[in-house]
Amino acid sequence: MLAELYMLAQGNGPIAERARFALQITEQHGAGQISDDEYRELMLDLSRLENVQLESAELEAKTVLVTAIWAVAQLR
Repeated sequence: MLAELYMLAQGNGPIAERARFALQITEQHGAGQISDDEYRELMLDLSRLENVQLESAELEAKTVLVTAIWAVAQLR
């Protein structure tokens, strides 16, 4: 699922921004800068997109983002 985050991070807009932030959080967790609990909490907070206004074309990307974030959060 990290591959999906990297793919989404290449774009523009709120989905790409959240994907880039998810990758930053994953790097920090891997470096031991944040705990497992903090990591999961931050990642799950990122998956909540109710405040992000999306175009209909971005809905598929939203689904991929949320799925990838949840999967990566559970693996760590």
